[in-house]
Amino acid sequence: MRRILLLLEHQENRRLLAQWLKTRYEVIVPDVDTLQGKISALWQQSFDLCILCGVTLEGINQQIQERRNTESPVLLPFLLVTPRQSVGMRTRYLWQNVDELIITPIQKLELLSRIEVLLRLRFLSKELLATNKRLLMEIEQRRCLETEIRSSLQKERELNELKSRFVSMVSHEFRSPLQVILSSTQMIEIYGEQLSKDRKKQFFQQIKQTVKKMTQLLDDVLVIGRADLGKFKANPEIMDLTELCRNLAEEILLSMNSKHAISFVTYGNCGDACVDEVLIRHILSNLLSNAIKYSRPHSTIHFILQCMDNEAIFKIQDNGIGIPLEDKETLFSLFHRAANVRDIPGTGLGLAIVKKCVDLYGGKIAVESTLGVGTTFTVTLPLPQLALVRR
Repeated sequence: MRRILLLLEHQENRRLLAQWLKTRYEVIVPDVDTLQGKISALWQQSFDLCILCGVTLEGINQQIQERRNTESPVLLPFLLVTPRQSVGMRTRYLWQNVDELIITPIQKLELLSRIEVLLRLRFLSKELLATNKRLLMEIEQRRCLETEIRSSLQKERELNELKSRFVSMVSHEFRSPLQVILSSTQMIEIYGEQLSKDRKKQFFQQIKQTVKKMTQLLDDVLVIGRADLGKFKANPEIMDLTELCRNLAEEILLSMNSKHAISFVTYGNCGDACVDEVLIRHILSNLLSNAIKYSRPHSTIHFILQCMDNEAIFKIQDNGIGIPLEDKETLFSLFHRAANVRDIPGTGLGLAIVKKCVDLYGGKIAVESTLGVGTTFTVTLPLPQLALVRR
């Protein structure tokens, strides 16, 4: 039920209005004689309309303004009851804290009509506020939905682009090796009896190298897939990190049949470290292979290992073609290759694998590069304390 607060100084008027209104509304009738002491308590109550006289208005004008401000933007209406001779003096409050006035002697029908109008305005203001809130919420959902749609579309575009790059890469990287295998087997099949043992050996070696290359490509794709699915996790073991790096550098040179040299230098105590050999091999083999691939023939690759403060720092420096500035932001993206690689073969998977392995390890990777001068990759990996591992 709607509540009406009566703040009329005249006792008979209070009684009469209360009698008229109580059949339709819940009426609050405080003792006006002690109103000043009770106004704070009254303002704690909830009411939908206040009917007051000019004397009361004079005494609590400031409090009315404060109460209306707390209700804003919902309208809290105040109806002024005043004699005709006081209308000119009272109306200065009409547009400040009073929404309507009624002149005494009061007609019951007129009073009830004005009360209903004011209560209707309060109800409509509440409805308007609720509608505005709903609209704001709908706008914010719509915004969230638009953001999600844009994000989904962007992800779909990126996925389509990745698919396109993957198909292009696989088509190129598999077609050429398969053609080599096909040509070699045809030569052996057609001219097998006429070929010398050395020539046959050369063809078989070529087939083996090609199959190895294709197998490595498939392994790289599987590494990316396992990392994305969360199936690739660090599994550190105690080993000689210096020996691991030295052997890995030799393996890379042999596997690439390279004429380059790798200068390996180590600092600190790396002989008894707790590391994940699989992840480190993925990281270093790709970085060393790239350093060789993009460096001038017969040049030297500088490979530095430093162990300190429970960290292993790997630095691989080449004097190759460098990385263009515009390619640095997407350097670790899948299938991305720098604009200056020209006809140098590659899949665009190596650095993506390096980044995923470094992230899985909880490490950091940094790159410094100058076009035509060379590139330096620095990888920092945490080294768990041996005492914790042995437990």
